Amino acid sequence: MSQDTTLRAEINRRLLESGELERLESLFLDLLRESGWYENTKNTCAEKLRSSGEFAGGGGGVGSSSGGFNRLTEEVERECREKVPEVVRVEMVTAIKKVLEGMVEG
Repeated sequence: MSQDTTLRAEINRRLLESGELERLESLFLDLLRESGWYENTKNTCAEKLRSSGEFAGGGGGVGSSSGGFNRLTEEVERECREKVPEVVRVEMVTAIKKVLEGMVEG
């Protein structure tokens, strides 16, 4: 196991044991909700489904094969990740840095 892998595993263990991982996840979800990201994501998914012919009753749409569904999922996931507001990214990086600094100092 490389030193990087070992360090990541140790950080993950400490985050889990301390409850900080759950707190960070909760903060992230709250920030996404407050920023409107969830609503935007819901709208993006609905638009992709409409434009793909999914649920339109016709053949050949994205839902006609698992490959089509997987492509749609990957496309929506990529778009939605790119749309995470910068303010959310910055706040999360700041929160994570504080937690990691606390681990080093503690």
